[in-house]
Amino acid sequence: MATTARSLAAFSSSISAASRASRAGPPRASIGAAEREQARRLVAEFDPAVPLSSAVTPPSGWYTDPDFLQLELDRVFLRGWQAVGHIWQVKNPNDFFTGRLGNLEFIICRAANGKLHAFHNVCRHHASLLACGSGQKTCFQCPYHDFGLIPVKVATWGPFVLAKFDDDSTEDNVDHIVGDEWLGSASDLLSTNGIDTSLPHICRREYTINCNWKVFCDNYLDGGYHVPYAHGALASGLQLQSYETLGDHNFIGKSLKDSEQVQMEDIALCEGVQRGLESPAYSVGRYAPSVEMAMHHFHCLLHANLSL
Repeated sequence: MATTARSLAAFSSSISAASRASRAGPPRASIGAAEREQARRLVAEFDPAVPLSSAVTPPSGWYTDPDFLQLELDRVFLRGWQAVGHIWQVKNPNDFFTGRLGNLEFIICRAANGKLHAFHNVCRHHASLLACGSGQKTCFQCPYHDFGLIPVKVATWGPFVLAKFDDDSTEDNVDHIVGDEWLGSASDLLSTNGIDTSLPHICRREYTINCNWKVFCDNYLDGGYHVPYAHGALASGLQLQSYETLGDHNFIGKSLKDSEQVQMEDIALCEGVQRGLESPAYSVGRYAPSVEMAMHHFHCLLHANLSL
């Protein structure tokens, strides 16, 4: 459970980091041909065919270039299903919550009849936001005029609310179909292990991190390499060579307190890495082949998506 909870926290935080992306500048609505070509050159600087033992990490421009960020938004975050929330946020009729992914504002709401809906959170007339935060509403109305909302595809998989912002969407949002589209072969594996049914909501915490979203992901994908050095209290009770997971009753209460300390330590790490990535003294790094397989795999997957 500890590993699962930490991974989900990393996933949720990476989405937030992507939407802010403060260290790569604000995302633009689109980029021109020259900027797109520059972003593609940065993509090509990483070679996924090089074996992990010899590979270098992606160049610093992957983490600092605003045109590269826009390419990521276009090719990764605004394509296919994206996890935007949890079903507990809209468990009752008329519940709603809002969010932002890159420069895209959205509303997720549950109608009085229990049906889940999603909309772009912007008026088509004067671009006003129609709602903020979360709560309960029976209707969403532009503060200027009563214009209709633009719908977005929405579905659920286990405890997650998913939205699809591109045009290529399925007509029938059946859970197993959505799971396959979102997670591929991992959908069945996660379902078999109960991740889609055994994650009750306990509490919500939000963190603002001044780093590119991939810095945060990389931090969680180094195979625990940094844990003995950066998380002394955590490492003192953790045997990385052999450990066991415990049930919720033995884990959640104490973990929430311990997790806060680890999060603060990781935020300091990630913000320091981001500043280092912006230094002219750094271009590319190396992997630790014995532990950073997942990080390398993540970079290869991202390269494949950005090369489409």
